[in-house]
Amino acid sequence: MAFVQRLILFGLSLLLTLGLTLAVGQPSQAQFSMPDGFGQSGPVGPPEGVVRYGNVEATAVESPFSSTVLFTIASPTVYDRAPDAVGDRQTVEQRAEEIKAKLLLLLQRPMNPETLVFEVSQLNNVVIIDARDNQFTRPLVLLSVTEVDADFNGQPIDELAEQWRDALEQDLRQGLAKLPSDRRRVNHILAGLALVTASFVVLKYGLSKRQSQLRRQKKLLRTAAAAAEPGKPSVKGPAISLGEQLAQTRTFFLHSLEQIFSLDRQLSALDFLQWLIFWLMILAWYSGFLWIAGVSPYLLGNQYKYLEVPLSLLLIWFLTGLAIRVSRRLIDIFLTRWNPLDRVDFIDLGDAQRRQLRGSTISGAAKGLVTVVIALFGLLSALNALGLSTTSVVAIGSLAGLAITFGSQNLVKDLVNGFLILAEDQYAIGDVIDLGSQTTGLVENLNMRVTQIRSGKGELITIPNSAITQVRNLTRSWSRVEFAIDVAYHTNPDKALAVLRAVAHGLYTDPAWHDKILAEPTVLGIDSVSHSGITITTWIQTEPAQQWTVGRELRLRVRNALEANGIEIGIPQYYSLDSSVKLSDRPSPQRTDAIAGARTDGRTADQPWLQQ
Repeated sequence: MAFVQRLILFGLSLLLTLGLTLAVGQPSQAQFSMPDGFGQSGPVGPPEGVVRYGNVEATAVESPFSSTVLFTIASPTVYDRAPDAVGDRQTVEQRAEEIKAKLLLLLQRPMNPETLVFEVSQLNNVVIIDARDNQFTRPLVLLSVTEVDADFNGQPIDELAEQWRDALEQDLRQGLAKLPSDRRRVNHILAGLALVTASFVVLKYGLSKRQSQLRRQKKLLRTAAAAAEPGKPSVKGPAISLGEQLAQTRTFFLHSLEQIFSLDRQLSALDFLQWLIFWLMILAWYSGFLWIAGVSPYLLGNQYKYLEVPLSLLLIWFLTGLAIRVSRRLIDIFLTRWNPLDRVDFIDLGDAQRRQLRGSTISGAAKGLVTVVIALFGLLSALNALGLSTTSVVAIGSLAGLAITFGSQNLVKDLVNGFLILAEDQYAIGDVIDLGSQTTGLVENLNMRVTQIRSGKGELITIPNSAITQVRNLTRSWSRVEFAIDVAYHTNPDKALAVLRAVAHGLYTDPAWHDKILAEPTVLGIDSVSHSGITITTWIQTEPAQQWTVGRELRLRVRNALEANGIEIGIPQYYSLDSSVKLSDRPSPQRTDAIAGARTDGRTADQPWLQQ
């Protein structure tokens, strides 16, 4: 078992590390140079948005207001864009970024569109386009027009500069004139979003109140299932055994599960509605920002740019939550509706109730595992959205996981043993199990790390799965009453056997007990003959957890039948050192305690407890 646990642990760690590395790994720059002849060879492709035409690269310059293309600039091709290789040269994408920055700077100034002037001039023998107005009289250089631009666009530099100036002037004048009305529309959109958010919050609050009521009902049911003692006798009634209490507690617990599951379904539906309302609110905000982008990309890209990261995180949160809910729903459908356990013909999985208990146990563990895995990928995506390198995070996480593996071996053992318990179906929720000296009770909860057991005294005992080494499942598929009784040595064996067979058969044919007994009871016969009498053993196969109830009824009927037929219970025979002198065949009431405590281990008659 220890070897299997180590093997499973190693395999899971390896698969998790490789999966995370392949799923979120990103290329990174090397920390040292490779020798000549190694690595990539030939030209490297241009970055996104840049088109290469032989020895010329071109990219578009967009309007800051409408994101439409104003014109296309060009520059000589740069094959190696490493800082050391580029040197003082300027790539075409750098030129585009510089033009965009100059246009944004121009828009940040409180310029008057009526007095704004765009001019074509020369600076150090380079044709440039600049802008100024009455308040800012010093011209702001927006861009330069080069020979490469003229060659790429197929026009002389002066004519090309005039076209670009006209395009800039028309776009910026119209954008500046329209900007105040765009701001008003954006403010109206934001006000509408605030009203929709308030409506969603009120609706969500109403659903949460209903959820609180259902949770209180569920808590009361769980408390009743855990605290009630349905097997507790009345003051005048006979004492009830621990097994009988556990059997009745299990029956009461299984009956309560149906109501709890019904409440769980209602809570799940309300939880889904709350989740849906929340993300409808987020969708409304996303739609609003898309509307704002259609009204004025400039306002969204500059005045509301700080919302980009929060919206990205909300989107990741939404997709992660959706993936978790869909996966949990698929697990429910797979295990409850499709019933895959019913299709396994070569493995005996027990009765329908057993399969249902095991299905619910595996479903809970699988949901927890899937939730952790999906949440981990969501966390890595969120770190990537914040600008952190997921490659470094995965590397650190792998080292941390290795350290946790060696530093928290008990936790790892719990998980591995929990996996084996589920895979081997050692027990499930609703089973009554005996863990030896640890405890005996009803399994109320089971996951990959711990098992929670409700004892006969009502105590909820939590045991790490690694501490469970040997399990006796008292309710797996079927149970058995093993009843052994000693009758007096002088009893007619045939008569005693006939009486016990009649009692067992009468119990089996009794309509009140027939449904709890799976097969005709078997009186095995005489197991031993000793000084205590004749030992006769009876077996009765029962429904799961019914062995205590059936056994109690059987003992009552056997006692009455033996008395009715004049059959005596076997009593140990005791002798003094002189074997011819018999101390007691049937002890008197005054000698019962002394004889009950007597031992037949060879002690001499001079010991006090034999000299009475």
